[in-house]
Amino acid sequence: MLVRIDKILAANGLGSRKDVRRLLRKEDFRLNGTRVTDAGTLLDPEHDTLLRNGEQLYLRTCCYLMLNKPAGVVTSTSDPLHRTVMELLPPPFSAMNLFPIGRLDLDTEGLLIITDDGELTHRLTAPKSACIKSYYLETAAPFSEAEFNAAQTACNQGLPLGKNFICLPATFERTEAQNIKTEWAFLMHICEGKYHQVKKMIKALGNEVVYLKRISMGGVVLDRQLPAGSCRELTPDEVAALKKI
Repeated sequence: MLVRIDKILAANGLGSRKDVRRLLRKEDFRLNGTRVTDAGTLLDPEHDTLLRNGEQLYLRTCCYLMLNKPAGVVTSTSDPLHRTVMELLPPPFSAMNLFPIGRLDLDTEGLLIITDDGELTHRLTAPKSACIKSYYLETAAPFSEAEFNAAQTACNQGLPLGKNFICLPATFERTEAQNIKTEWAFLMHICEGKYHQVKKMIKALGNEVVYLKRISMGGVVLDRQLPAGSCRELTPDEVAALKKI
């Protein structure tokens, strides 16, 4: 697919299209060996080679990032009170027009996908997408065996939250504790993302979430080597897994 050079360079964090036009005049950009100064020049990002001052540029038509969100930052592109997840992105991603897919609460940690692919974002956040999201959680108190079996059944059948909403079937299971806050650890797998849903589900089951971390989404698993507050680009296989949903 052919795109204008000013458009794709701007999308890759080199500034506004006006900034890019200035860079093309000032610096040495070479497309397949030929100097380029015209902002309207067309190129194929998948097959053409573009050098900037002798260094090859990797041109993304869409950007897909995995962020390990820490607690205390909001899932938003801007916020007057709190630091946002977008402020955690390093260059060149910080200069791109990116946005998060879905959201995590202020005190919730873990996997967040950030992109500029609006079509994929719409598909994954649509109510009928059936995008599975998995969470590691620790509770304020233990579940007895009878309570846990009842909780599993209620989640599998669709847990009522209040009078007007019944959750889609979800999976609730025990897991090895990381002992972040307590020793009572569980996994919750849901296919929707209502506001504070996991916390509300646990409250409806007679307990309380004291620690919550998203560990996977749509088949993409949080990279255990990725420190909190850091990001990396998704691999082609991870992008493909998301696009299959």
